[in-house]
Amino acid sequence: MNDALNQLLGRSGRPDPDRAARSEEIAELVRTTLGLSSQAAVTVQQLACAEPGCPPIETKLAVLGPEPKRWTIHASVSEVDDDTVRRILTARPEGDCA
Repeated sequence: MNDALNQLLGRSGRPDPDRAARSEEIAELVRTTLGLSSQAAVTVQQLACAEPGCPPIETKLAVLGPEPKRWTIHASVSEVDDDTVRRILTARPEGDCA
């Protein structure tokens, strides 16, 4: 069961310190780009995408709170560059689901 869950969530079952560090960098970039406080709850998750036509791995960015917002980037956390994050947040500050 754990192997199936790990595959669904796009993780290997082993901690990846580089991915964790990059996720923290991206979360801070989201806060900075959107002008949020350093205490704002931001999540960065790498997930497997099972939808037809969807790339196998995607990164989900989310700002949690009274008005939650989220964005999807069709790449792994390690492939997401700062310019892509800034471009998506600037183009759609309201998120993907507004």
